[in-house]
Amino acid sequence: MGLYLYPDERIRLKSFSGISKGAKATIRIELETDDMAAFGYFLDGLRRLKEEQAAATQPKPKVRLALPKPEAI
Repeated sequence: MGLYLYPDERIRLKSFSGISKGAKATIRIELETDDMAAFGYFLDGLRRLKEEQAAATQPKPKVRLALPKPEAI
């Protein structure tokens, strides 16, 4: 999923900045709008993006390729 901004949209880029510490970097983006429908749609898109990214980083369950070792009698 991606979020896109075009020059004629109701959501406008207000400012942006970035900072890096070690091997990671953080990008801060500030947007503004006077259209509450666009505001809600954009926030919902961000929520869905966060959920998709969280699901992609969860470890996949191990697949058993054989039956477990029988118990000793």
